[in-house]
Amino acid sequence: MRKSVIFLFVIFLCSSAVAAKPKIAVMDIHDRSNKMSKDLLENATEMIRGKLSATGQFMVIDRSSQQEKMKQMIGKEKKESYNQNYDKESQIPLGRALAADSILRSTISCLGNDCMLSAEIVDIAREVSTKGGTSKFIFDKSDLSSLIAAIEDVVEQMADMSKGELSSKPFPQDPGNDVFVDPNASFKIIFDASDQAEVYVDGARVCKSTPCQQYVGGGMHQVKMVSRKMAPQEESIKFYRDERIIFNFAPAGAGVTITPVTVKGRTITDVSVYNGRNVIGTLPGTLFLTPDNNKIVLKRAGFQDHKMKVNVTGNFDLNLSPIMEFEKYRPYKGGAIAGFVVGGILFVAGGIGYLVAETMDALGEDADTAFIASYSLLGIGVGGIVLGAVLISIKRPVPGAEGFTFDVSGNGAKVSYTYKF
Repeated sequence: MRKSVIFLFVIFLCSSAVAAKPKIAVMDIHDRSNKMSKDLLENATEMIRGKLSATGQFMVIDRSSQQEKMKQMIGKEKKESYNQNYDKESQIPLGRALAADSILRSTISCLGNDCMLSAEIVDIAREVSTKGGTSKFIFDKSDLSSLIAAIEDVVEQMADMSKGELSSKPFPQDPGNDVFVDPNASFKIIFDASDQAEVYVDGARVCKSTPCQQYVGGGMHQVKMVSRKMAPQEESIKFYRDERIIFNFAPAGAGVTITPVTVKGRTITDVSVYNGRNVIGTLPGTLFLTPDNNKIVLKRAGFQDHKMKVNVTGNFDLNLSPIMEFEKYRPYKGGAIAGFVVGGILFVAGGIGYLVAETMDALGEDADTAFIASYSLLGIGVGGIVLGAVLISIKRPVPGAEGFTFDVSGNGAKVSYTYKF
């Protein structure tokens, strides 16, 4: 008799403990973006149901009981007809039929692949929302870790755990006040960053995109986050409790000191630096370049444009001395013009002389001298024109390059050595 009383008392205590937990019905996730398949939504809803039950704070109604009750309510046998139980008008009546204290309904909204999971717990008796939670995630069919992390984050909020402030586990400390970590322990770590990034722990990628959640063994680990637009960040972190790790990225870039030089190593001054159509600096000097403005063009009168693409992804300072080629010009342009002019005049004169000689010969006069003179003028004229063509085809660096220049003008020929830099 005494054993029976004790047994009944134990059963009463267990029943009281169970009854103390609110009974909750989890509704299917409503995907407003229509990005996710029916199977994926069902699995995600089932994960919410399991995670919610694992908190120990709720008595969660199983899916089969919920679906069976829904079928009875609408009087149809086809699954498609009762599966859409996210309709708000049917959710509270369904909760009452299931004798639930509350319902949890959730929605997914997306802008591109940037998505938000929102959830709320609605008290059936009062028909008011008593708790709510949201979590961002990146939707990727090939990697659902971000969605899973969002589900766990929202469930934690439903279970009265503050977002981003996970409960810290107690730990002993050694005499040196350094945190002692059980080598066999693992902790729930939420990785987040100021920009979407891949997460690596000890060289192995654990997340394709932040925010994400992983369990990491206790102790010291090397954590690296890599963003497409920002400089990578890496730190040694000692994990000893559940926590959120946030990396703040700085813009990727580097201070680049550029000193343009000639082929012979002489510094070129007053060089303008263009990024697209915009002037971003003057050289010699130092510029801060990022992956967005690392394609530059160096411009200066007398030189050919020099295009560069500077690798600044390493986030360290650089010193560059690009060689700029002199702009080509025709150094013998004066001689060429003189050759064309003089040769042309002589050629015309030779032609006229030839016509005069022909006339003299027709009149029976001695025209030999006239013919010789006309042929000579024609030959010299052709030679002058050919010389002008040869000279005009020769190109050299602009005056100012090291070397000699040759110039022919009305005052005669001039040879000089110039250097302007």
